[in-house]
Amino acid sequence: MDELTAYLLNVFDLGEGPARLTFVARGAEGQVSLLECDGHRYAVKQPFVTDAGFPDLSAGEDVVRREAGHLAHFARAGIPVPVPVADREGRYLVGLPVGLGGGLVRLSTWVDGTASRADFVPGLHATALGSLLGQLHAAAPPTADPIGPWFRTAPGATVWADLVRRSTGQPWHGALAARQADLDRLGDLVREAPEPTGPFVVGHRDLHPDNVLETPDGRLVPVDWEDVGPVLPDQELAKVLVQWHVDGEEVDASAVRRTVTAYRAAGGTGALRGTGSFTMLLSGELNFLARQGAAALDPATADAHRRHAVAEVQERLLWLPSPTALRHVLDIVLDLMAAG
Repeated sequence: MDELTAYLLNVFDLGEGPARLTFVARGAEGQVSLLECDGHRYAVKQPFVTDAGFPDLSAGEDVVRREAGHLAHFARAGIPVPVPVADREGRYLVGLPVGLGGGLVRLSTWVDGTASRADFVPGLHATALGSLLGQLHAAAPPTADPIGPWFRTAPGATVWADLVRRSTGQPWHGALAARQADLDRLGDLVREAPEPTGPFVVGHRDLHPDNVLETPDGRLVPVDWEDVGPVLPDQELAKVLVQWHVDGEEVDASAVRRTVTAYRAAGGTGALRGTGSFTMLLSGELNFLARQGAAALDPATADAHRRHAVAEVQERLLWLPSPTALRHVLDIVLDLMAAG
C-alpha cells in the first residue's frame, strides 16, 4: 500500500486495508481516483491548484460543507447523488502533507456507472434526462445567494482578438479565427440579456454528459457537484438541452421535445422565454474557452495541463453552437409550450 492510500485510510477512518487507489480521470481543474477498501468504493478528488482557489482551508471547508448539505437535501427527495465523506474530525476538505504532494483532497461515495457518451449521440437519454432535471428542479431549495460573474458575464471582443493574435502557430488558431465573429455574437447575447434576478434555486450547474453517469440498473446519476449553486431554472434547462442535444449546427429536435416534455411531467419549473435563457450556458462556455486558451498559451503551464487545455479549446470550438442553432432550440421549445 502506498503512503497516500495509507494516509487516506487513516484520516478518513476507513480501516487499515488492504486497499487500492487507482487513477481514473482528469479534468480541467483536478483529477479523480478510485479508492477501494473493505468492500467499499470511494471517489478521491484532488484539485490541481494547491489551494483549489479558496482563500484558506476554513473558507474551502465552508463551501464544501454547504455542497454536502445540498446533496443531503436532494438525497432526501429520492434523487440518487454521491454522498460526501467526512474525515475523523468531521471535515470534508482535507489538506495533504507536503511529502504526499500537498494540496487538498476530498472523498465521496463512488457511483458505479459510465459516462453517457464520448461523442454526440442523437436522442441519447432524452426522456430520462428530462425526468432527472425535472426532479432536481422540483426538489431544489430556494437560495438567496447571488449568481456570480462566471454564469452571467462573457469575455469581450478584445479577448478573442487577443487570443487570435497570440495563437498563431497553435493547432487551434485557424478554428478560433474562423469562429471569432460567432464568439462576439454569442457574447453579445449574454450582454443583452437582463440581469438575472430571483427567485433563485439551488442547481447542479454543470450537467453536461460527462457528469451524468448511467448505472448498471439504467438510472442516471448526476455527479461532480463542485459547481452547485444558484440558478434560474429556465437557464439550467436551456443549458442541458444544448449540451446534450446540439452539436455545432446540428439540433436534435425530437430529443429536445422529449426532454422538455419529461421535464415538465416531472415537475420542472423552468420555461424558456427568449435568448436570455441561454445566458448561463454561454457565459460558462465562453469564460471556460477563454481560460483554456490563455492556459494553452501561458509558458508557465505544465505540459500535461497544456495538452489538456489545447484539447478543451479544440473541442469547444467544434461544439459551441452558433446564435442560429440556439434560436432553433428556442423555437422548438416555444412551439412545444404553445401547443400545451
